[in-house]
Amino acid sequence: MLDKPLNILVLEDMKSDAELVKRQVLKVAPQVVFTIARNRAEFFEKIDWSVPDVVLADYNLPDINGLEALLHIRKKSPFLPFIFITGILNDEEKVAEAVLNGASGYVLKENLSALPAKLEDVLQKMDAQKTAAMEEERRWREAELTLQKVQAKLFRTADFEGKTEIQQLLTDVLNAIQD
Repeated sequence: MLDKPLNILVLEDMKSDAELVKRQVLKVAPQVVFTIARNRAEFFEKIDWSVPDVVLADYNLPDINGLEALLHIRKKSPFLPFIFITGILNDEEKVAEAVLNGASGYVLKENLSALPAKLEDVLQKMDAQKTAAMEEERRWREAELTLQKVQAKLFRTADFEGKTEIQQLLTDVLNAIQD
């Protein structure tokens, strides 16, 4: 059970299928706000409003396909969870293409009961990636601070052979870290 509030964008042209998706999501995420896009124009309009926590997308819609939607999302939000919910994606080539282009996974409409577990899995992986990224950022900040302290001590130290070169190396490293 997901206890945090979620904002989910559902790209689905069939109202009944969108309702079935919503029902499955509510089983695992009771605090959710759904935004429904039924076509290309609505999808591009609603994705520009805000970035959702998850995108659940049909693969084949009349004027847009799921892969096109995925590629658009990846330009704006490279790590946003994107799950296909479709009856079409049972072709192994299409599945491979979708995953290689950054989909977080897929659920077949005929097996929609698998959506709650897939959603939990994808969001847990996303949380783990965020935690790892935050830890990496913390380590970089710590390294930068250490280098700044070393640089400050070096500037206060009396002249010695090679001091200028060391100062320049530290400056170059700090500039590289900050970029």
